[in-house]
Amino acid sequence: MRVVACCLTVLLAAAPVFADDSQPRSTEGRGAMFWTGLALGVAGVATSVLGVTAFRVDDTSSGNAPNGTYQACLAQRVDPIYATNSCDALKGKNRPMLWGGVAASVLGAALMIRGSNTSAEISQHAVRVSHTIRF
Repeated sequence: MRVVACCLTVLLAAAPVFADDSQPRSTEGRGAMFWTGLALGVAGVATSVLGVTAFRVDDTSSGNAPNGTYQACLAQRVDPIYATNSCDALKGKNRPMLWGGVAASVLGAALMIRGSNTSAEISQHAVRVSHTIRF
């Protein structure tokens, strides 16, 4: 979680540095960036949720269980006493899918902020997101 927070912090802090204020900006393409970012963020969240729920892998174990616990549970099912073991809870989360979804969500959030009149300010103890409305 700290890695994701640090990546998001660097991304949001670096955006004003690369801004070019010498030319007037056109707001024509900004709405497309917002909706693309929203779609990418939703897809990233969905990917992360699927990585920790439906697409669990059997080469690692979940929680504090040692590696190989899932395989040991399956091996015990040969014995009639343990034939009804439910081993699916011991499958580990699909980490590449999880972190790929997190990265897509962060990119989507950055596109949403960039594609709207929204800015983010990072201070020592807080992150402030503000939206500007012009009349």
